Amino acid sequence: MDSPARSSAPTRWERRRWLTFLLAFVTILAPMVLWALASPIGSIPDEPSHAIRAAAVARGELVSVPWPENPSLTEATVPENIANAHQLVCFAFDGELTADCQAGLRDRDEDLVTTGSSAGLNSPAFYAIVGWPSLFVTGDAAFYAMRIAGAAVCALALAVMVMQLTLLPRWRWAMVGAIVGVTPMVLYLSGSLNPNGLEVAAAGGLFATLLAMTRGTATGRRLWEQAGLALVTASLLMTTRSISLLWVLLIVVAAIFLGNRPRVAALLKSPPGLALLVGAAVVGLVTVAWYLQPPALAGSAPASLGIVSYLFAAGYTFIQSIDWVFGMIGFFGWVDTPAPSATIIAWSAALLLLLSASVVWGRRRTTVAVWGLLVVCLVVPVLTTLSVYAQYGYIWQGRYMLAMLLCLVIVAGLALDDAGVGIGADRRIARFVVGGFVLLAIGHLFAFVMTLRRYAVGIDGDFGRFVFDPSWEPPIGWRPLSVALLLVLVVAVWLSRKLFLGAPDHRAVEPSADRLDDQPSRTTEKS
Repeated sequence: MDSPARSSAPTRWERRRWLTFLLAFVTILAPMVLWALASPIGSIPDEPSHAIRAAAVARGELVSVPWPENPSLTEATVPENIANAHQLVCFAFDGELTADCQAGLRDRDEDLVTTGSSAGLNSPAFYAIVGWPSLFVTGDAAFYAMRIAGAAVCALALAVMVMQLTLLPRWRWAMVGAIVGVTPMVLYLSGSLNPNGLEVAAAGGLFATLLAMTRGTATGRRLWEQAGLALVTASLLMTTRSISLLWVLLIVVAAIFLGNRPRVAALLKSPPGLALLVGAAVVGLVTVAWYLQPPALAGSAPASLGIVSYLFAAGYTFIQSIDWVFGMIGFFGWVDTPAPSATIIAWSAALLLLLSASVVWGRRRTTVAVWGLLVVCLVVPVLTTLSVYAQYGYIWQGRYMLAMLLCLVIVAGLALDDAGVGIGADRRIARFVVGGFVLLAIGHLFAFVMTLRRYAVGIDGDFGRFVFDPSWEPPIGWRPLSVALLLVLVVAVWLSRKLFLGAPDHRAVEPSADRLDDQPSRTTEKS
């Protein structure tokens, strides 16, 4: 049976790939844990329902049934300590209400009670991953422990992304794209009880691994290693939300399109490639079977709407595309706490510069991929809204598209790598990029502190009172958490700089499988 061509001697990054993985894991996990400790219980969208579902799955309730008291929800039997989360969202949708409103509503009793959850339609896989700490930890600590369990898995997936990107022949700008793609919203969701965070992280890990397989040179055990990581990240992605099945399909298509064609053909006939295809197909079929047999929940009947209503819904959703971008950067709480202006400006500039540069200097194939993923980011919200508009109205949020945004900015970076932009990490370019890393780190810190301020004194509360007399604070206090995040971000910027400067310098772009990648999208002068 055919197999990919034998690779040359391992590079420094290939030999040290697991050290890269470990450093990335620790650096990424730290801010996720800080977000997990900083956010009030129930302050993440739908977190009470996700927490209840997780605790129920951990206790063996894998299959959901309608809850008799409210047939629009699924039944779950969990400790009162967990079920009480529904009562703790007193501050939801009102940025002026502080989190101390929870004090008189908290019930930490551990007796089992029956309650409802809106997360019963989802696959139990994510909830099994995050719910097990509730079997061993009680009180408020149960929520924080479940959040941290989820954060650990998200950090593992993103560490796989970082490691696999360093195995590409050229990856300096692809890594920059990945760093830009990990927005404050990604870290916030990863430190919460919400499958959206794992969805983004697994998408990044899967895409980077498939790119390394289709564009790299690994053979033998290293190729089996990549196939195993691809299967794990694909499985994690498919079991987060139903739309993640679409993300897997798009990621596979993009990786094949961007890959070296003889390499892709050999992979599809090699034992690791076949094992990956079979394993992913099995997980996919099981996941599809799950979603095809949902519990019969009560709900409002779809309204009878005309074509004009649907056209209006499509147009309104489309013109909100800029708002979706802001939501992907940071829209915290129950969509009631936007990221501060400094954070929005930093990420908007980074995204605009990276995408514009990729289109101007990228070669034809990567440019086509960038435009294709941009179209996906614009069209999927519209089509999804139209599919449910008659029954649920407008349901889309920017964070739902984070998985594709991460893939998009990686491809944008890859376009610059393939075009040889910034070869040798020119000193001026390096200073500019490292300065960008610093601005993004400041954006992360501002988003963290301002979100804490919202829960401590209200979104427009006095900053002096926030510093000296807050109405609410997280368990460790907001000051130690903020200082810890500052230190983590300093380390993250230093490591990002090392990655950018240490990326391999290939002055000659190797020819691809066909002439398509050898043709610039427009006439440019190579640096």
